[in-house]
Amino acid sequence: MQDFPSFMKNPKNRINTNDQNTPDIEGYFYNGADGSQMAFWTCYADRVSRKHTHEFDEYMVCVSGRYTVIMNDKEYVLMGKVHCRHKNHTCLWRQTN
Repeated sequence: MQDFPSFMKNPKNRINTNDQNTPDIEGYFYNGADGSQMAFWTCYADRVSRKHTHEFDEYMVCVSGRYTVIMNDKEYVLMGKVHCRHKNHTCLWRQTN
């Protein structure tokens, strides 16, 4: 899969690039009826994000390619269809490769 289908990429749901921790990625978010939120990103080139934390738990899955997540200074390599989860306030950064 090279890209998400166009129906998933409504411009009203696009994440502002100023709100992202990684340059040159395209992201979209959706709010659930129960207050939960789902987001997805497309990385078009290898990038490294800023170190950051979230106020929420996060679940990640790599749909295609390879994605490295560094949490608490330990690397987790996600490859197509491999996933990981981290708890809120976990110090992390990521790199696409």
